[in-house]
Amino acid sequence: MRYLFIDRDGTLIEEPADTEQIDRYERLRLMPAVISALKLAQRLGFRLVMVTNQDGLGTPAFPEETFWGPHRLLMHIFESEGITWDGVHIDRSPAANPSPFRKPSPLMILPYLAQADRARSLVIGDRITDVEMAYRVGLRALYMPNPRQGVLPSHLEPITHRVNGWLDIMALLPRMVFSTAYARRTRETDIQLTLTLYGTGQTDIQTGVGFLDHMLTLLAYHAGWDLRLHAQGDLEVDAHHTVEDVAIALGEALRGLLGDAAGLHRYGQWRLESTHRYLPMDEALALVVVDYSGRGHCEWRVALPEGVGDISPALWKHFFQTLAVRAGLTLHLWANGEEAHHLVEALFKGLGRALREAFQRDWLQTTIPSTKGRL
Repeated sequence: MRYLFIDRDGTLIEEPADTEQIDRYERLRLMPAVISALKLAQRLGFRLVMVTNQDGLGTPAFPEETFWGPHRLLMHIFESEGITWDGVHIDRSPAANPSPFRKPSPLMILPYLAQADRARSLVIGDRITDVEMAYRVGLRALYMPNPRQGVLPSHLEPITHRVNGWLDIMALLPRMVFSTAYARRTRETDIQLTLTLYGTGQTDIQTGVGFLDHMLTLLAYHAGWDLRLHAQGDLEVDAHHTVEDVAIALGEALRGLLGDAAGLHRYGQWRLESTHRYLPMDEALALVVVDYSGRGHCEWRVALPEGVGDISPALWKHFFQTLAVRAGLTLHLWANGEEAHHLVEALFKGLGRALREAFQRDWLQTTIPSTKGRL
């Protein structure tokens, strides 16, 4: 299970600078975009746990009756928006005399960690104690720096990602969930890749085939992926097995990431607003249309005048066909031009742009983009 362990004051709701207590209704103010972000987190399969220190709750300095009214209203607001919590944990001890459960102690979250996917679970908070709690149990932290906090200790930096608020978190969570590692080893090739579907176009691609590296870099950049792909193949024979198995590996990684199709745009084509979108590359012109149908099919209407990058025209066709079949894409490719380099480049750029469009999502939508109810 993926968990978000979330601080309350200063993270979910604004924290008054004078008393650092939400002890009246008029002090209760939600952080910007928090409702949308929590709904997205649940849509992505995260379980929510609130973990908060409430210094001296129940003492004359912070009477019970001043706390529970605003807190119950906060929980009602979440409930009315369909936001549910696996747990709400409150430590009442003061900082001067902390209990064993007070953050940064991880005791309040330990029961969840036995079943947690620690690689994809996070602590979110605005205090150094939140980050320290994450560090003690081997989790990463999303840190909204509180101006009243000091400098983050150096030992916490490696597990910390600073965010400016919940809009930043909304951008980060899909990248975390829609990311995968894939390996394929045969007697002919050894391929390892990591793919983040909603990334920033960062690449590290080494296949031993220079022109293929260039094309995959273009594909990832225009699709908006982060892609690390290293391949070792029997290039002393020729490039066939490497090209083919790269397509297999990439296609199967995509199919695995797209098992959750809820809210998916599904269709993509690289059209002006009312006509087809053709992608130009000097004298070459390409049209690429994608349907993430779950049924692998490729229509190839490209007349390559010659091979390029020591890869024959037939092998380029085979690459796209293999990718479509393994990923479950219906893929139509058309290109016209004179220079083979430009034609192939236009196809890869066009495919990247089409896939970027097809893989867009309405993150708050839970329906499958098919009248069948499944792809």
